[in-house]
Amino acid sequence: MKMVPLYNKSLVEIIPEDTETTTPSGLIIQAKKPNIYLKGKVLSVGKGHYQNGIRIPMDVVEGQIIYFLRNSGMAVDFDFAGNATKILLADTDIYAVEEND
Repeated sequence: MKMVPLYNKSLVEIIPEDTETTTPSGLIIQAKKPNIYLKGKVLSVGKGHYQNGIRIPMDVVEGQIIYFLRNSGMAVDFDFAGNATKILLADTDIYAVEEND
């Protein structure tokens, strides 16, 4: 089964953040504060929204890496620990896109 977002929504797979660092001697140091922004990979994209009868297409495409706020969107899939692995995001919840030089 494939989930296809409607209108201005994107289905995004959350890329887990690295919250701990291991020193050369083997000590594991936890991050003091988790990042406000999360990173994700766009899995599928809606066709856009309508404004004055004209369809405005989405700015993101499948496969792009995006940044969004931690509490944005609606969780649609969970892992065994109860953490969201996929979310639906509106185009206004996406703050940045990674681009290769």
